[in-house]
Amino acid sequence: MSPSSMVGRVFLVTGASDGIGKYTALRLAQTGATVLMHGRKTNKLPQAVNEISRETGNRWLEAYTADLSSLSQVRALSEEIHRKHGRLDVLVNNAGVFMPTRTETEDGYEMTLAVNVLAPFLLTSLLMDLLRCGKSSRIVHVTSSSHMECTAVNVRELATKINYGDGRPAYVLSKMCEVLFTYKMAELFMCRGDHNITVNCVDPGMVNTSMLIKARGGPIGMPVENSDFVLRAASDPALDGVTGKYFEDYKDTKSADISYDKNLQDNLWNVLLVLSGTAF
Repeated sequence: MSPSSMVGRVFLVTGASDGIGKYTALRLAQTGATVLMHGRKTNKLPQAVNEISRETGNRWLEAYTADLSSLSQVRALSEEIHRKHGRLDVLVNNAGVFMPTRTETEDGYEMTLAVNVLAPFLLTSLLMDLLRCGKSSRIVHVTSSSHMECTAVNVRELATKINYGDGRPAYVLSKMCEVLFTYKMAELFMCRGDHNITVNCVDPGMVNTSMLIKARGGPIGMPVENSDFVLRAASDPALDGVTGKYFEDYKDTKSADISYDKNLQDNLWNVLLVLSGTAF
């Protein structure tokens, strides 16, 4: 895909220090867009920003650091973006983790749930005012086809009891939650009159990111440079006005059957409001 000019449009990509997030930021930078690149507090983020700036000549790149496992740092990230920008055109919630052993965050939540579900849910809520000021604004949640493995979601036990195993059950559950709240979010936007904002989720494919290699014990997918799935969801003009969809291999695809359960979507949404501490 050769993206058209995005000069003047403002994108935020979380998890942009490496992997799919970094590659998506690079491709967006090639369009002349203003790209806000988020990463954790490591030296990877400034290195990524400098590398992309040199390669593309784009001077409109900004670095934002935050540990998304911390709800307070998610709020601080939003505050920093608000201080510098009056609008946001596209939010790409790409950051994610796969934890082989159970770890709890400073807020007392399981790490995978906190980073993969609560963080994007809260960050999206906090940035809604900026997205409403954007032009044909988009929210893209990077999920995974692995959500298909999830056959049940006990929303009442999300904060206290998650089947962990080797980490995969928790990861699969988190990806199902992303699909569920994407569909609910799209429905609410339509009901509330936020027709300017679309929200979709996308499976980026089997890409050899550091997270995948760690989870599978070695490279088994395609190079990051072969995947433009997230880029398309974030920038393709053909998707203007398209909302509440799950994309796989560039196609609007059917997600797992239970992801269309309206009661489950509603119940999860209400639980996430409480766990994240937002009114959305």
